[in-house]
Amino acid sequence: QRIYIPDEDTEGMYARLCAEFREVNAAGGLVRNRRGDCLLIRRSGLWDLPKGHQEPGEDIAVTALREVQEETGVSALELRDLICITDHCYLRGGVWHLKHTWWYDMLYTDPVDLTPQLEEDISKAAWVARSSLPPYLKNTFPSILEVFREAKI
Repeated sequence: QRIYIPDEDTEGMYARLCAEFREVNAAGGLVRNRRGDCLLIRRSGLWDLPKGHQEPGEDIAVTALREVQEETGVSALELRDLICITDHCYLRGGVWHLKHTWWYDMLYTDPVDLTPQLEEDISKAAWVARSSLPPYLKNTFPSILEVFREAKI
């Protein structure tokens, strides 16, 4: 889904729209191994990509690497290009939030057991072959579909 802002001052209108929300920055990764399998996590019953909130003063690329490691147990990641930035809204504690998430392409080369971060409600982490992705992507968030589209997967 996309939002179209029919205004000559698109940036100004977007800034006014954002002012209505509490803005949150986050980052994550579309992690692939040498075979091209994608690393997915199952969080709150849906398939997702590892991501999380930016710490104060932290570089957004560092956030992406840290969050992937924390949520899946993988390390020794090679950070590649920025894929895209997605925005989505959610209501928490009576306050609307607008989350901006930077998504990076990442390569993982070391074999390791995946360790889902249970305290973040992640019940599973799994490598999924590209050919097996469709059923997983039917049970995910629209922003995750956007990441896969932008990555041309």
